[in-house]
Amino acid sequence: KYPIPTQLSRDLGLFHVTMIGVGAMIGAGIFVLTGIAAGHAGPALILAFALNGIVTLLTALAYAELGSSFPEAGGGYLWVKEGLGGVHGFQAGWMSWFAHAVACSLYILGFGYYFWEAIRFVQIDQFILPLVSGIFPGIENHFLLIQKVLAVLVAILFGYINFRGASETGKWGSLITILKVVILGGFAISGAVVLLKNPGWTAKFEPFMPHGLLAVMGAMGLPYI
Repeated sequence: KYPIPTQLSRDLGLFHVTMIGVGAMIGAGIFVLTGIAAGHAGPALILAFALNGIVTLLTALAYAELGSSFPEAGGGYLWVKEGLGGVHGFQAGWMSWFAHAVACSLYILGFGYYFWEAIRFVQIDQFILPLVSGIFPGIENHFLLIQKVLAVLVAILFGYINFRGASETGKWGSLITILKVVILGGFAISGAVVLLKNPGWTAKFEPFMPHGLLAVMGAMGLPYI
């Protein structure tokens, strides 16, 4: 007779919530788009990342302020709805959904490409391709199709994990975030070792801004995601 009040279940602890947040910040952009951005900005890519950090800090401060003012579930949709009304909140909700859909498309395509390259690097493809080609003849000649199939499979996998609930999402999100931090940490350490072994590494940073300031501004838009 009367509507039953509902609320989101609190299945995630501080660690899982933190790992999900860190994992969202260390997105596919750092793996997929850094090389492209470096092609635009050259060594000044460091400056592009620093400027992006300032812009992102302003966004983070706004999110922190709004999140503490409106603790209810809803995020950006709720904030816009409370501040500008229902119509604008409706638009903001759909814009957020579309932005996340585009970002996820980038993530899964990047995963499909790099995962296939990893398979080829360890030469497992020599065993996989004969098995798959027995079902889909000629597929070994369509590497782009294979990458897209891998991308779709991982999208289905993580869609299922999210369907299972917040608890499962938190566990897998934490595991993947830790893995990403370890990979980037190893990359940073290996880079530091290379610098120490090559005292003249600063020569590679000249000219620092080979394509000008506009190229740096353009490069900012690539890894900003």
